[in-house]
Amino acid sequence: MSPTNIFKFRPATLAAGDDRWFVEAWDSTLPYLASIGSTSQWQYIPSNIPGAVSKVKKMVEDSDICAKKYPIASPKILSGNGVPPLDWDKAYVAEIDVKKEDVPIALADKYSNEHGETVTIPVGAMVLMARSPEYVRAVIPEQDENDPFIYLSFLMTDHRAGGLAKGSGSALLSIAKEEVKSLGLKRLCGDCWRGNGRRLVGYYDGQGLKAIGDFDVPKNEQDSWEGAVTEWRA
Repeated sequence: MSPTNIFKFRPATLAAGDDRWFVEAWDSTLPYLASIGSTSQWQYIPSNIPGAVSKVKKMVEDSDICAKKYPIASPKILSGNGVPPLDWDKAYVAEIDVKKEDVPIALADKYSNEHGETVTIPVGAMVLMARSPEYVRAVIPEQDENDPFIYLSFLMTDHRAGGLAKGSGSALLSIAKEEVKSLGLKRLCGDCWRGNGRRLVGYYDGQGLKAIGDFDVPKNEQDSWEGAVTEWRA
């Protein structure tokens, strides 16, 4: 597939079964991470962990609720001091239209019964929140009244889609930046694994999200998950 893949975007919803697809796509990242020496980024298969499955379902559910409560991304939803409401959540799916004959083998069975010559395949996902997760708060607060932000809590590519997913991460990040601007804010933050020579940190740097601090999340008495908080400014 051409590197100039053309994506379309929609909100993730429980009705569309996106919570199940999120988990399947998350599972698909493990072989890829192993191939680039980043096995320690994720050491478990999400679909085998009830807590991970529940976490993903809640992401999509919270986005559904937010879409009803805050249907329009506007500065009008900000508080008097310009801070977004902490219950603001938005999950996105990036999709691509492709001829049936070009569907990757890993997904062929799933789309074999679709009608028509063209099918729409989800290839990437993103979750935005108006608060930082607890594990990064040594670097960044839950929210900053003096410098408010939207937080990128989840960004993923479905590796079963192969070349069809190429560029979807960058495209989703562009949507995230537009969300920040639509809300009248100027700051997008997020975090990522910093192991394997900070390879993933370098990816986000190339997308305009610069590292602003490192953190460690203990996994056991001897080991920890190494992370970095990143930031983009409009």
